[in-house]
Amino acid sequence: MGALALPKLEPRTQAVEQFIDGKLYGRIAVGDVGAWTEMRSEPNVDAPVVKTIYRDDVFEIKRELVANKLDPNRYKQRWYETPEGYVHSWMMQPCRSYYNPVVNALPEQADGQHGMWVEITIPKVDIQVQGSKENSSYWIRSVPQPRLYYSQVHWVSDIRQHNGRTEYLLSEKYGALPDQYWVDARACRVITPEEIAPIHPEAGEKRIVVDLYNQTLYAFEGKREVYFCEVSTGYVKEGKWTTTPGVHHTWRKMISLHMSAGGVSQYDSPGIAWTLLYHSDGQAIHTAYWHNNFGVALSHGCVNCLPHDAKWIWRWSEPYVGYYPGEQTIQGFVGNTTVEVIE
Repeated sequence: MGALALPKLEPRTQAVEQFIDGKLYGRIAVGDVGAWTEMRSEPNVDAPVVKTIYRDDVFEIKRELVANKLDPNRYKQRWYETPEGYVHSWMMQPCRSYYNPVVNALPEQADGQHGMWVEITIPKVDIQVQGSKENSSYWIRSVPQPRLYYSQVHWVSDIRQHNGRTEYLLSEKYGALPDQYWVDARACRVITPEEIAPIHPEAGEKRIVVDLYNQTLYAFEGKREVYFCEVSTGYVKEGKWTTTPGVHHTWRKMISLHMSAGGVSQYDSPGIAWTLLYHSDGQAIHTAYWHNNFGVALSHGCVNCLPHDAKWIWRWSEPYVGYYPGEQTIQGFVGNTTVEVIE
C-alpha cells in the first residue's frame, strides 16, 4: 500500500463520453492525487502484477469475487474483476454510470430563489471553475484538473449552453468557500423533493446504534430493528476510539456538506451527501466516496456509509429536513434521533 502514497506528476483524464450508460465501473479512489498501485493477474496480493494503475483511473467491473488466496492482513477479501485484471475492492468506488436528461430552467423555491440539488452519476467529471482558482478551496486549487465524483451532491444555481452542451453552475451551500464551477449537465441527476421524503415518520422511539467493534450500524423503532449496514468509524488512537462512545443526539442535518479539517495534512472534501451531525466536535453519519472499505475503522471520527445507506438513514432519522434550503439545526432533545455509539 506504500505505492498509493507515491505521486505521479500529472493525473490521467477520461472524457465524459467514455462511460457507457448503465454500466458498472470502479474508480480508483484511495491515495492522494497521482498515487499509484498495482493490478493483479489473479484475485490475491501475491499474484503477478499486470498493470500499474493510478488514482482516478476508471475500469469496468465485470464481477465481484472472493480472493482465491487468503490475505491475513485484510479484513475484506473481496476483489473486482476488470477486463485487464483484478483489483482489491477497498481501492475502488463502485459506480453505476448514468447520463441524465438536462433541464433548461431552474425551479423556483419558496423564497423566490431558483435552484435545485443534483447528484453526480458518472465515475468522475471535470469542472471549470468560475473566477479565480487560486482563491478557491484547497480541493480545487491543489490539482491541475479538479473533478467531481460519483454520489457527490451539489446545488445548481445557473444553467448555460457552452461548446454545444448544457452545463450547470454548481456550488456548496454549507461548510465551504463561495466556490462556483461549471459541469456537464448530463453527469448530474436532479434530486426531487419526493425522494427525500421522510421514511416511517409515524414511527416512534427511533434510535441509531453504531457498533465500533463490529463496524456496523443498526436503526431501531422501539425494539424492532428496521435497518442494518456496515460502516467505517474512526480508528483507535492512543487507546481510544476517535468516534466517541456514548449516547448522543442528532442536532443538525444537511442534504450536502463540505468537510475539511487540519489543513493539507488532513482532508478537504466537497459534496458529502446525507450528513447527520450528532456530536459537538463535528462527528457525523454521512456518505463516503473516497474508499470502499466499509466494515473497517479508518475515518477521522465520523461514521462513513455507502451512499444508499447514508441516504436511508438521513431520510428515516429525525429531524426531518425539507428540500430547500436542505438543512435544519435543532436544540434540545425533542424531535431528534438518538445515536448510541457502543464499543
